[in-house]
Amino acid sequence: MKRTRLLKAIILLMILLSFSVENKVKAANKQSLNTGTYKVGKELSAGLMKFTLSKGEALIYLTKNGTNETLYEELSDDKEYGPNQFTARLNNGDEIEVSLYEDTTPLAVQKLAKIDANKVGAGYYEVGADIPVGTYNLHIDRPYDEYDTAYISIFDSKYNEKDAFDFYQESESFAYKFSKGDKIYITSLGGTMSFKEKVLIPESITLSKTSLSLMVNKTAKVTATVNPSTATNKNVSWSSSNPTIATVDASGNIKARKAGSTKITAKAKGNLSVTKSLNLTVTDIVPTGLEVSKTSLDISNNQTVKIKATVTPNEAADKTVLWKSSNTKVATVDAKGNIKGKANGSATITAIAKANRNVSKKIAVKVSAKTVKVNKKSLSIIAGKTGMLSATVTPSDSTDKTVKWRSANTKIATVDSRGKVTGKTKGKTTIIASVKGAKEVKVKITVTAPITAKSIKINKKSATLIKGKTLTLSATVSPSNTTNKTVTWKSSNTKVAKVDKKGKVTAIGAGTAKITAKTVNGKTSSMTINIPYTKSLSAGTWKAGKHLPAGRYKITTNSGNGNLFIASGTDHFVNEILSSEDDGFGVTVVTTDIKSGDSIEILGLNSVQFTRVSHVKSNTLHAGYWTVGKDISSGRYKITTPKGSGNLIIYRRDNLLVNEILSSTTDDYTVRSVTTTLKSGDQIEISSLNKVIFTKK
Repeated sequence: MKRTRLLKAIILLMILLSFSVENKVKAANKQSLNTGTYKVGKELSAGLMKFTLSKGEALIYLTKNGTNETLYEELSDDKEYGPNQFTARLNNGDEIEVSLYEDTTPLAVQKLAKIDANKVGAGYYEVGADIPVGTYNLHIDRPYDEYDTAYISIFDSKYNEKDAFDFYQESESFAYKFSKGDKIYITSLGGTMSFKEKVLIPESITLSKTSLSLMVNKTAKVTATVNPSTATNKNVSWSSSNPTIATVDASGNIKARKAGSTKITAKAKGNLSVTKSLNLTVTDIVPTGLEVSKTSLDISNNQTVKIKATVTPNEAADKTVLWKSSNTKVATVDAKGNIKGKANGSATITAIAKANRNVSKKIAVKVSAKTVKVNKKSLSIIAGKTGMLSATVTPSDSTDKTVKWRSANTKIATVDSRGKVTGKTKGKTTIIASVKGAKEVKVKITVTAPITAKSIKINKKSATLIKGKTLTLSATVSPSNTTNKTVTWKSSNTKVAKVDKKGKVTAIGAGTAKITAKTVNGKTSSMTINIPYTKSLSAGTWKAGKHLPAGRYKITTNSGNGNLFIASGTDHFVNEILSSEDDGFGVTVVTTDIKSGDSIEILGLNSVQFTRVSHVKSNTLHAGYWTVGKDISSGRYKITTPKGSGNLIIYRRDNLLVNEILSSTTDDYTVRSVTTTLKSGDQIEISSLNKVIFTKK
């Protein structure tokens, strides 16, 4: 809010030039002043003086003794150009110069005992003499009009300017700390402003609670608010008038210790005379809940069961539990919670908290005779087999519920401690279940002769496995009610294939093995496992007969794609792009006869698998060389492909029978189908196609 006073000085100078000069009047203790210069201590008394203009306009100058600092104020009766009065603290040696405008009445002079801090007008005041040392909230609360403004300058004891403010009536209240010896110079203010001291020491304390009741060992927090909010030290100390009843820590956390009354007091650390207290009552903790170990009992006559009752909370002063029975002829209960069955029927046992009889729990008691029930009245089993009996003892909460089992004839059947019955030989006997205090139960047991297997059948007659692959076989024993259906497995050649006890066959090496399943009474069934010869070749040039035995092979790759050339320059030349996926750029499998001496060239592939195969008749063929009569039956066929395009060539001895580009789509260079008659011995060459379908006409 700092600003210069240049603009006002120019205005004052212009007004001075318009003033008429009058003779200076010098008279001690003047009650009014005309134009002139007045010495404080001679013409004017020292002290707090108020200068008031009733008519016209005037300038008043104050020069402090021994300084070059001159203070001034423009006075106006209608307050248009300034206030109509000015108050100043005058000291001996100060000078007052007054300039009255034409038709202006003299300034009235009034000595003041003190100023009203709620109505401070334009003037010059000393901190310590006129305004006490302290921090004040400044506010123009009585402006002359809506434009009224106070220009405030603060000087130190040596008349050096410390601060300057432009203070408007719409300005928010502004706090300023004044030190002893400071001079406050206020100009232009037509109305008055208030200097409200900002209280910095505590005057009172407000507590968050006016009274409090706690149970033993419970805690509560009380907060203390120091008033006024401007107090610089808002800290408080806490104390209890009787720490054996309750204690309080430095944060106002109260803990109840024992039943009784005490007073909790907060004291302002910034003013030890300011305190505030609350009354605290501490009561014993009473039961609020009660839990029992069982809410229902099903017992037998003369049986006693102890029920545990737990009172909550754990801090309750009195945890005594009272017990009573609704029907002592059926069940009784003692002071320790021991419930005893007296006669068949029902009763309600109630546990009650002595210290709070509104807290209770009920236990439903049923008393009945002890019995044992077995899940079956009779059991039929095969000799060598087992059956299971189970027994239920009632009442459910009765004691000595262990069931004892025994057989009337252990040569026919035996029974273990769990009720497991084992048939020994054909015949009849009885199994007895008994429980202490209850009538025993008998179960009729019939043991029949075992049923032997008459045949066994494996689910496959033959299978082909690649080396390293597995196949799980299953065997069916007949009849279906055969007593012992255990099957053992065996391989005739474990170097070709091995089989585990569950029928899982693992291909070991090339060759043929017979897998046999056998029943316990010697019935057998067999199947054949063929493990074809396989070999993997990497990229490079190879020769059949040296690196790969001659034979018929199914050729695949497990990763990527590349070129495969076999038997270049022969009538069974293979030229294919071999791929691990059916991506439209090559074929995934080639089947052909490889003869001794044939060259094999592999490009762009890390591994190509060669699996030796036999001729198997099929109406679906793929890339490679095929013979009618061996790979497909003779007949008239419509030949198509479901995907892609490639060459279809068929020879009958030296005669070319078919030479077409076969495609799944129609264009100018391909055909969608070929219909022809195939005879035994015809040679079929397929290239660039994964699937060719021969549909018999």
